[in-house]
Amino acid sequence: MYIGKLAKLTGASPKAIRLYESIGLIPAPARQGKYRVYTDKDVALVHMIRRAQAVGFNLAELKELVALKSQNSQFPIKIANKLIASKREKLRSDMDKIMSLDRQLIELHEELNRTFGKT
Repeated sequence: MYIGKLAKLTGASPKAIRLYESIGLIPAPARQGKYRVYTDKDVALVHMIRRAQAVGFNLAELKELVALKSQNSQFPIKIANKLIASKREKLRSDMDKIMSLDRQLIELHEELNRTFGKT
């Protein structure tokens, strides 16, 4: 399949797909003349990249995993799991901060209404 179909199937733009290729997140595809020809494996890889980005991973983090996979000839699942655990811990910390701010806003709201609400 050509880049347009890959883009349509994955929701990634052709520009993003070319970027993933240029930084080594997906392998250079075979060519048919001047056109890149992608496989179902590429569809799966682009889906995974987009899903990882959607949950907070940046391309540099993903590139590190790909580099480790290339060095060791297998996906570094232990490292990937540690990265996911780290993202989840940061997310929980961020959620705690947001909940604290929400409580402070409620307190401010109540205080303002107690102080100035009596007219």
